[in-house]
Amino acid sequence: MKRICTTVDIEASAKDVWEILCDFKEYHNWNPFITSISGKLKAGEVLDAKFKANNSFGFNLKPLVLNVEENKEIRWKGHFIIKGIFDGEHMLRIEEKENGNVHFINCEKFTGVLAPVLMFLIKRDTEKGFIAMNEQLKKMAEKKKADRDC
Repeated sequence: MKRICTTVDIEASAKDVWEILCDFKEYHNWNPFITSISGKLKAGEVLDAKFKANNSFGFNLKPLVLNVEENKEIRWKGHFIIKGIFDGEHMLRIEEKENGNVHFINCEKFTGVLAPVLMFLIKRDTEKGFIAMNEQLKKMAEKKKADRDC
């Protein structure tokens, strides 16, 4: 199993971050990594998502939603062509801190017979894509909080 995990601290509430993550129709406006996503955010449902890793290759997946915990976690699993070849389980996790802000985790674990080889090819660009997504999410959530506090 191989992993790519990135994190960011966000000066906003879990609710603010959650609302942005759940507003799929707006992803194209702010998310440089998941450029489009649609479907029902409910365990057992299949999403339709378009990804773009750091200005390089783009790809489409139809991941299965595994878990949805309001204000805490979205987790899905997708696969490349055939299950077991190169599968990815993606987790977007919001951890509330004592001060009311959050620690956001954007993580994917890869499995399958081609995981070691493909990880070598995609790790750098995918990690940069996660970081870019985290930074934009932080900006959006902190702006949302500032707009509300005014």
